[in-house]
Amino acid sequence: MSGSRPKYTIGFVAAAKQDVASLDGSTKKRLKKALNDKLAVDPEGYGTPLRGDLAGYWKHEFTSHRVIYRIYADKRLIVICAVGKRQGEHVSDVYRRLEAVVKSGKVAEQILTVLKDLEKPKPRNK
Repeated sequence: MSGSRPKYTIGFVAAAKQDVASLDGSTKKRLKKALNDKLAVDPEGYGTPLRGDLAGYWKHEFTSHRVIYRIYADKRLIVICAVGKRQGEHVSDVYRRLEAVVKSGKVAEQILTVLKDLEKPKPRNK
């Protein structure tokens, strides 16, 4: 599917922006490629649905990391909720962190902020 036009817009909750900021340059580059070439084109085809407390979320693995996201098909939107390592002792860390934030309601608040930001009219360049 490489070269396909993106069908989905990608947004990030605040916590995921922090996760991305902590990545090294080469991992950020690979994440950007995975988001633009795969998830923005076919988020279900390139992802795996999560279960249990994280039902409704999806994961995509790239290099030694995973990205966890929600799909809003009606808005053609992917919201990135967490990014973390998927090896060694880090395997469950990203899930535990996200579960805690989901249970606190903070992810819902952050997703709502992303949705509101996308609905704001874009300023026109003159």
